[in-house]
Amino acid sequence: MSPQLIALQVLFIVGLLTIFIGLPWHRLYQRRIKLGKPLLDQWSREESTLDLLDVVLTFFCYFGVQVAGVLFIVSNPDPSDLTHHFLQMSPFNSAAGLTTLLTVFLLVPILYYRRRDLRAFRLRHDRLKELLKIGLLAAILLIPLTMAINVIVGLLVTPYSHPVIDTLLAEASVETLIYTAITVVVAAPIVEEFVFRGVVLTYLQRAFSGNWSTSTLILCKQSEKPDNQFAASDTFQRHGANLLTSLIFAALHLGQGAAPIPLFLLSFGIGYVANKTGSIIPCILIHMLLNGISTIPLIYIVLSQA
Repeated sequence: MSPQLIALQVLFIVGLLTIFIGLPWHRLYQRRIKLGKPLLDQWSREESTLDLLDVVLTFFCYFGVQVAGVLFIVSNPDPSDLTHHFLQMSPFNSAAGLTTLLTVFLLVPILYYRRRDLRAFRLRHDRLKELLKIGLLAAILLIPLTMAINVIVGLLVTPYSHPVIDTLLAEASVETLIYTAITVVVAAPIVEEFVFRGVVLTYLQRAFSGNWSTSTLILCKQSEKPDNQFAASDTFQRHGANLLTSLIFAALHLGQGAAPIPLFLLSFGIGYVANKTGSIIPCILIHMLLNGISTIPLIYIVLSQA
């Protein structure tokens, strides 16, 4: 490759980084940080009383339904229809999509029965237009940065990989593409944001705040109130829950090549949005847009092969 061509490629990459990462963050710096304001204003929100039992139930449903779904679908082939039955075209993909959605359908009634308030696990939907706007603006800031870090880590350390995507590319059919898109773009963002930002982050934030007695962190009645009404002022207390949640989120993506590093940073950014707004709706939107953009090259590959 000639030096001129290399120079053009470098200029092109620098231009993309400047347009999609540098300019948005610079504008944000000028409008918010330079004026001494936070990235997002803190919205008023209700104190959640999620306890350790809620977290255990959440992870039990989250992992349990996926394992049960994969075992059931893979171990029950349909020999009479191996070409058009969607469960047989991609057992892993269809099982992942179907069972992850079941997590929400199971958990929302259970947690609502225990807490009597959807806001307890950040299913806040008032001021919906503002939440969607925040999600879109946050996506503009976070997605290009996440994808750039993913590319850099993939080049320097290890390339990105995902079992769902590997299955899709191996089968390369339009039907499998549809089921995979539903799983990746719709099911996964809804369920993962509900589990990690809605439940795990909410619980850990209460634990890290220092405002609640230890006993209430294990089992907490809905009528319980914090011992101290003041928000935590220590930096680690304010951001420690988000940091730990992001570490857990990234660790669950081990085995997917470069994914854990950019996903940790993305998770921290999404957690910041969840903490400021008290809602997972903008978080779901960010996650959907990221997965949707990431799926576009796969759509082209599959359609070209099919």
